[in-house]
Amino acid sequence: MTDAATRAHEGTHIIFVVAPPKPKTLVWWVVNKHDDIQLGWVGWFGKWRKYAYYPKPDTVYEWICLREIADFCDAATRAHRKLSR
Repeated sequence: MTDAATRAHEGTHIIFVVAPPKPKTLVWWVVNKHDDIQLGWVGWFGKWRKYAYYPKPDTVYEWICLREIADFCDAATRAHRKLSR
């Protein structure tokens, strides 16, 4: 699932993997770098008009991963808005 061709970004403990896109927006799986387990996904949240993180149940995160996920969502939202203009 995490071959080099599908990796969009690599964090300290997580990898953002390009997933099949939705009709108008992109999707990324968030995968644990150490054991290749999917923790959740990043996708568009229409009500907020931003990319958001959708965690799988019973997942726990420390602050480095949370910051990296938040930064990734922010960058993806900025890129989406830039392309939409």
